[in-house]
Formats: sequence, structure tokens, C-alpha cells
Amino acid sequence: MQDNFIFPPSLVLRALKSGPYKNTAHAVAELVDNSVDAKAKQVGIALLVDQDNGQLHTIAVLDDGTGMSAEELRKSVQYGCSLLKSSDDGKRKPLGKYGVGLVAASFSQCSDLQVYSWQKGEPANGKALATTIRLPSKSDKQHEIKNELPTPEMKQLPPWASRAFRGMPSPLSVMPTGTLVVWTRVEPHWKKPETLRKNLSNLCGRIYRELLPTKLNISISIFNIKDKDSTADSKIVQPIDPLFLRTWDDPAFTPPDFFKDNTLFVPHTGHSGDSGKNQLGDYEAQLYEVKIRGEVKGAYLIMASYRNPKVGDDPALKEYDDPGDAPYGKLAKKLQGVSIMRSGREIALDPNWLRVSQSLDRWLSVSVDFDPDLDDVFGVSSDKQNANRLASYASMNWEEIKNMIRSLEKEDDRDERALACLRVAGKIKELLREMSQIVKRQRKGSRTSKDNETQDPSKATDSELRQTGDKLSSGPNEVPYDKVNPKDDPEGTTRVYEGSTSDGVPAEHARPAIVMEKNLKIDAVMDEHSSTPMIFRVSQAPGHLLVHLTARHPLSSVLSQLLTPSDELPEGAEPPTIRHAVRVLRSLLFSYARAQVEAAQESVTAAADFERCALRWGEVAARTFEDEDEE
Repeated sequence: MQDNFIFPPSLVLRALKSGPYKNTAHAVAELVDNSVDAKAKQVGIALLVDQDNGQLHTIAVLDDGTGMSAEELRKSVQYGCSLLKSSDDGKRKPLGKYGVGLVAASFSQCSDLQVYSWQKGEPANGKALATTIRLPSKSDKQHEIKNELPTPEMKQLPPWASRAFRGMPSPLSVMPTGTLVVWTRVEPHWKKPETLRKNLSNLCGRIYRELLPTKLNISISIFNIKDKDSTADSKIVQPIDPLFLRTWDDPAFTPPDFFKDNTLFVPHTGHSGDSGKNQLGDYEAQLYEVKIRGEVKGAYLIMASYRNPKVGDDPALKEYDDPGDAPYGKLAKKLQGVSIMRSGREIALDPNWLRVSQSLDRWLSVSVDFDPDLDDVFGVSSDKQNANRLASYASMNWEEIKNMIRSLEKEDDRDERALACLRVAGKIKELLREMSQIVKRQRKGSRTSKDNETQDPSKATDSELRQTGDKLSSGPNEVPYDKVNPKDDPEGTTRVYEGSTSDGVPAEHARPAIVMEKNLKIDAVMDEHSSTPMIFRVSQAPGHLLVHLTARHPLSSVLSQLLTPSDELPEGAEPPTIRHAVRVLRSLLFSYARAQVEAAQESVTAAADFERCALRWGEVAARTFEDEDEE
């Protein structure tokens, strides 16, 4: 009788039917997690339909993992019992969490659960150890089930099993070890099997992309259980990368010829040139440790990417007013969000980190992959569908997160886990902010100009640089670089340009030769990688002064707007007026830079005052201009 239990079994199981899983695809993914934890190399998902009405009534998942002993099989259907172990090499930790996945996922979708498992090749004889739990319906005379685990028994495998999984690399009959989970009397989120397969394929392709296809093969088949002559219609799951750092492999879209050998996004490494690549030439995610009270709690990898600059050169874009209307633009919108991964398995693609109303943000992507040891830091839910603590900061802006970090750091009795999580959130926001500025400049740089005017606010004519440099050095306060020429030290002149760009190309390749040939006393370049809030910084090179404009500063994008091509100017605006405004702005920056250098000749304190002023000026300007040119 139910009165004998604090938690009546049948009522608890029925409560699981309204469990936390977003849909049937996420519930099935829980079973795939179990297969991965069992070291499976291949997983088959079979959707069984009835010939009479074509309705889906059974879902089965088969893997070639290690299988379970009789005792392990008996405990596998116990809510809260975990059989998970780390991999032998210690590199991969279990995807499972609390041991609730099999039961919770199963009864969120079905009323009958059967689990078959073997370790001695029994399927060759058509049999395997099996355990069954059936959830009675209200119409059943016996509403209650026994509150004890059933003892596994050797049973005949379902007669349809060998045919339903024919799309797998290895037949069921030759698997020496493995597990088969069968859900019957299912109530799926999608009634049509083709729709369920499509959504399953998209979800599994994305969340297991790090394992597919070299370490794990997942096939999804649709099988008519009553047609004795039918064979399974099977399809292999392909990896889907929301960072778009693989060559085009999404079967739902046909890539334009332009992109057959290119990736849609490029990595954001924070380094110039190829310094973000490993010895194999691949870009690597950056590894960071998380410390709680000085002790390393775990680690996470973070990877960021943004739209390939070549997108703007695609001739096919002439058919569209915006790249976002092209097929790959729609795909970027479909996979928009920050990918939160746990032990190489995605648990959420969260769009709340981005401004989904802004088309620019579809061209930005970040992936964070953390150890299960950090579950309590990030607030991972038991169903592994979100990192709730980390997600709570998604809608905050960069400044809000920085202020929260500063506030927490001042508290003696602070929440160390919250602080650690905030620092990760801040890093995500900082990357998104930096990449947003890059893509903004891409958009402006891709516009055509009748007079071929540059979009780089650092680019000035040689005559302007010569005139400005001569005027600045003709004052009463002489500085050391006035007495020498850039060509006196070719290596030093080249070295000071490293890490910067000029007119879109590495500055060390484009500027030193010109500067030395024409003896320019002042020059300006773009600093693409600095995270300083300064609008610009100053460095002295042999014989000349170099101003590095901070490309990631919001004001940089505003300056670029002043260089709008003449055919896109507001009505009544004159191109000469725009060009003159830009020259005045450059002169103001050059004048400030020269004043800072001259002050340094007087005292270290005076030079430091200039730097502090520039820093504060840049911070205020960032707040003022940050959202001025959002699209």
C-alpha cells in the first residue's frame, strides 16, 4: 500500500515524467553519456515505429561499452546510485553526475524500462542479462510497484534488435560487451520519427562534437517493427561546431564555392601572427586554473572565434543586402550562443551571453570547457543541462561583472566560488567585447570606396606625418630621438612595430622601410591585441615617436565611422570635411604623445602623470562611446 512509504514508488516515478529534461533529445543524450562513460566506441539509437499508424512507440539505445555485471545491472536502475569511474589514464572524467540519469531520463519519456547488459558475448546466443521496471498506469488494477530492485535474469533479446541496429559498424551479435536500453510506451516530445531523428542528430552532433567521428560513432535509425522484410533507415551523426573552426561539414547547408577550403570563423587568440598555434599548426584553447582559497580546485579551457574576414569578399554576397541573410549567416544565427562544456561534452549553448537582437553578435562565439571538479563552482544541475551559477551572470555587461569582482575581493568573508565563477564570466565578456570591435571594423572595412579611402584611423599620408613630425620637433624642448634617424638602427626601428598593424597588414612588414627611407619623425599604427583601456599608448623608436592606437577601444570604432566612404555619407556631408576632422584628431593625439615625451625629460613624476591621465581618459571614453555604434 502507498500509505507505507514516505515516497510511494509509483508516484515518485510518475513525478519523473515531468522531470527537468528539455525534450526527448536531451533525455536520450543522457543514455549516450552512460555509453561514453562505459568506454563505448559506437552507439546506436533506434526509433521504432508501428507499420499500421507510423507512430513512434519504442526508443532503444545500444552501445559496445564495457557492459555490467549482474550486481551492477541490478543497481543501475536505482535512483541516485552511481557506477561511474574515471578513465584508466585519468584524462577523462565521467560525464555522469549523481547516478540519476538512467532512471530520470527514462521515466521522463516512457512507462516501461528494460536494460540488457553483457560482458561475455551472450548476444551471439540471442540472450543477455536483463532487468525491467514498469510504471503502472492509473487504469491498472495494481497501482503500486515493489519498492525493491528487481534481480536481473537471463532473457531473450528483443527479436527486432539485430535488424534495428544494422547501421552500426559492428553487428549486435558480435559485440563481446555492451548494453541495450529499451523504452516502450514512449511519449516523445516530437511525434514524427523523422523530426525526432533530425533534432537528435543536431543535438548529439553538437554536444559530442569533440568525440565525433574519430572517438565515437553515433547512428540513428528508423525501423518499422512490424515489417519483417524492412531494414533500418540509418544515418550517421556528424559533428556540428558552433565555433565554426572546422571546414564546412553541416549536411543541412550546401557551402558556396568560396568556403570549400575555409572556415566560417577564425580563432581569436589574443596573439599576433601565428603565436596561438601549436607545433601541428592548430590553434589551441587557453588553459586556466581555478583556485579556491589558494588551492587549485580545477581547470578550464576557453576558446573564442569570430567571423572570417574573407566573408566580406564572397562574391555571392552580392545577392544579399547583409551577410546574415546568406545560408551561412542563417546557420550562424541558429548556433548563436556561448558553448558551456563539461569534460568535453556540451551542456548548454547559451544565447543569453549575447545580444540576440544585434545581428553583429551572431558572428561571435566562445567555448568554455571545465572539469567536473568545478561543478559546484559553476553550479551544474543534476541533469547536466546548464551551469546555473555561471548562467546567472550571462545578461550582465562587462563593467557590471568587473564591479562585482572588485566588491567581492574587498570582503573578508567572501564567497570564493562566486568570485571564481565571476572571473570566468568576466573573461567571457571581455572576449566577446574584443571580438565585437574586430567584427565592427570588418564590416566597415568591407565597404567599397570610390576614392579608395582607408578605414584605418591610424593611416596617414607620408606628407602629413612628415609635416606633423617636423612641427613637433621644432619646439624649444628637444628630446633624444630628435638627434637621430630611424635608419641608424634598422633592427630597433622594426622591433617597435611588432604586434601592431597598419592599413590592415602587420606593421613590421609595411612601415619600417618607409619610415627609414623618408626619415619620418612620427608614425601611428593600430595595436590589435592590447586590452588596455587607453585610447592610445606611446613608444619611442630610434629617431621617431610611435603612437599605438588601441583597436579594441570603443573610440577606435567611432573614429572609423568618420572615414565612411563618400557614397555612404549622410546627406549634405562633404568628404573633405571628414578627412580634415580625422587629421585634426590625429594631430591632437600626436601632440599629447609629444608632450608626454617632453615631460619625461623633466621628471619621472610628470611622465607618470601623463600616463595616468591617458588611462583615465581612455576609461571615461570607453564608457561614453561603447554603445554609440552598435548595429
